[in-house]
Amino acid sequence: MTALTVPADLAHLVAGSWVLDGDAVPRGLPHPAVDLLVMPDGACWLAGPETRVRRGPLPEGGPLVGVRLRPGTVTGLFGVAADEVPLAGAPIEVGRLDGPVTERLAGALALVRARAGRCRVDERVRVVLAAMHAAPGAPVDRHAVRAGLSERQLRRRFGAAVGLRPKSYVRVVRLHHALAAAHAALARGERPDWAAIAVRSGCYDQSHLLAEFRHAVGASPATLLPVSVFSKP
Repeated sequence: MTALTVPADLAHLVAGSWVLDGDAVPRGLPHPAVDLLVMPDGACWLAGPETRVRRGPLPEGGPLVGVRLRPGTVTGLFGVAADEVPLAGAPIEVGRLDGPVTERLAGALALVRARAGRCRVDERVRVVLAAMHAAPGAPVDRHAVRAGLSERQLRRRFGAAVGLRPKSYVRVVRLHHALAAAHAALARGERPDWAAIAVRSGCYDQSHLLAEFRHAVGASPATLLPVSVFSKP
């Protein structure tokens, strides 16, 4: 996967953009966000948020272009509730974006830009999303109270805006939090302390963290770190 830079004027709506080329999806973490996909034939699809990594072959015919929408934005941008977007993806009627990779990516970003002015995000859901990323170990009911919602209200509004239940979303956030902490440790020249990382990421202990990774990724978090770290004495 080749990650690409997001234009500054779309950073509030787009979390990332990428190009996938090859036979299969590479190993990585699931992403709890809706993706705008441009197929090799120029057709546009929306694919639902992940709680487990995707498996299987990529579409034939060339690279797959993707724009990862920030949680809560798909309804304002494309008029569909996030919980109605299938995980496997479904085509949307916005015209075809034919051409080489650069043109297809530019076209996808142009689609988002053209709709940016009318995109409104549920403000209370936005508050909860920010709180989940800041404190992934906090109970969901605490986030609901701070947003002025009951748990039932939060589940309904969160599902429509994000496409997942709040507890499912925060489970994936914890994985990203843990892997980022491990990368930060390596950048400091240290080996990751998985027990400490687990607690800081909102898990009960290291075993809980490892179980969450195996559930979502099918492997331990160490398999997602650079191979060179394991060859050092």
